[in-house]
Amino acid sequence: MAPSEQDLYSAQARSRHGTGRVDISGRDGLPVGAPEELGGSGQGYDPEQLYAAALATCLHQAVVIAATESGVAPSGSEVTVRVRLSNSGAQNYTFDATADVSLPAAGDQRERVVARALRICPVGDRFSSPRV
Repeated sequence: MAPSEQDLYSAQARSRHGTGRVDISGRDGLPVGAPEELGGSGQGYDPEQLYAAALATCLHQAVVIAATESGVAPSGSEVTVRVRLSNSGAQNYTFDATADVSLPAAGDQRERVVARALRICPVGDRFSSPRV
């Protein structure tokens, strides 16, 4: 960590074989499981859903910050993230994430605000093509 950086928050998640849950920062666990499309029971949340949720909440917080800094009201804003799991053989799996950002009050500032949000979002580089 660079001398000028300051830790703001830390979280931890633990997944253990056979439990059917992931424990997050000492709280009761979230139920997890493989989706039916991949041969699972479809019970609980799968990794793709959890990843999409993490990306959506992180980017949305960045959108609110960027909008507020730009004098744009963040009311009514929404971020929808879609995650696609792909396999290119030999157990080589990848996630592809796309985001749809709605910021009704931004008007002609929408693209600038979303571009700023992607720069300040710690996971902004994970999106293949955000749509505004």
